[in-house]
Amino acid sequence: MALTAADVRNATALAKPYKLNDSKGLFLLVETDGQRTWKFSYRFHDRDKVITLGPYPEVSLQSARELRNEARELIADGTDPLSRCEKREIFRPSVSTFEAVANDWLERVYRLEVSEEQFRRTKRQLENYLIASVGKRVVSEVAPEDLKSLANALGAEGHVEKGKRVLGIAKRVYQHARDTGVAGYQHTAALHRRLTGSGTEPEFLVSTREKLTQLATGVLGQWGRTGSTAALKLMVWLLAKPSEIVNARWSDMDLDAGEWRIRRTQPETGEERIITVPLPRQAVELLRELEPLTGRHEYVFPGSGGKKNHLGASTISGALRKVTRSNPVTPDTLRTLAATALGELGYQAEQIQAQLLDQNDDAVLDRDHYPEKRREMLQAWADYLEGSLLGKVARR
Repeated sequence: MALTAADVRNATALAKPYKLNDSKGLFLLVETDGQRTWKFSYRFHDRDKVITLGPYPEVSLQSARELRNEARELIADGTDPLSRCEKREIFRPSVSTFEAVANDWLERVYRLEVSEEQFRRTKRQLENYLIASVGKRVVSEVAPEDLKSLANALGAEGHVEKGKRVLGIAKRVYQHARDTGVAGYQHTAALHRRLTGSGTEPEFLVSTREKLTQLATGVLGQWGRTGSTAALKLMVWLLAKPSEIVNARWSDMDLDAGEWRIRRTQPETGEERIITVPLPRQAVELLRELEPLTGRHEYVFPGSGGKKNHLGASTISGALRKVTRSNPVTPDTLRTLAATALGELGYQAEQIQAQLLDQNDDAVLDRDHYPEKRREMLQAWADYLEGSLLGKVARR
């Protein structure tokens, strides 16, 4: 006879461990210390085997039956459920709070997929935002609106890429909750639809696209050939800080190779280091037009005080605010907007962060990583802006 919820709830410890059988191989093992664990016994290739499905009450009777049925489906397809456990495609769930499920996913799934650096960054974001906000709640009780509100709050503070990444992490945690039986299919499927479905985008993503269109129109739509206009365009294309742009020297530019080689001196050792920034086609064309005008100067964007001076960084920042005055964009939020757009175009967070000249608290990456991917990415970004200006951006 199949077990009832009351049978499982009222099971108490005895002098020896014992089993309460449900049906089709599922049983509850009751230890002498009172610990209760769901297990599934089966026969595969003429051998009797047992796998652990998870502890009670974290895994309910209904969830245990669902896991048993999944294991039986694997057996019918010729796959040993035990091999899935050994590959960490886990049947054994952790406890049911969001924090516990998230940590279980981090250690037993995500750590196997990424570098240690990427693992630490994701763990920090998960702890700082998701666990701090909803970590103590039962995972199946966290609603999509809770997560979207958190992402919108980050976006409103200018942390657009963080908000988007928070949603991505949450979706992975809920997928793990479903895979391990902590949350049912209906809940996780609904969450995925409501976070990613048509017409349900977080507000900050909608505002991001509006700002990008305005940015492209305001910056790339200028036809002036002044130094500040050219510097502003280069800053937007290369996602550099104003101070980086105004200090650009012609001696550092290799237009044939399409590269800007920034020389830096390490303060600790005095050793010179070269940071290579790939130049998209649009940037090379601009610099070739500019070279006859300022090529005799040391700086690409000379100031009014003579050949040895360069344009002021505040001039570029002010120009950016001026052309986006109805929905202001700062040099810092420019890179955040770009990171969001590049994420939508399919580039990974570590590739994007490796390109950004201004490292933030979520990334301490070597800027020389992913050279070919960064070249491809900056060209995609320049093309994206050009498409926004022409109203022909292809959404993925």
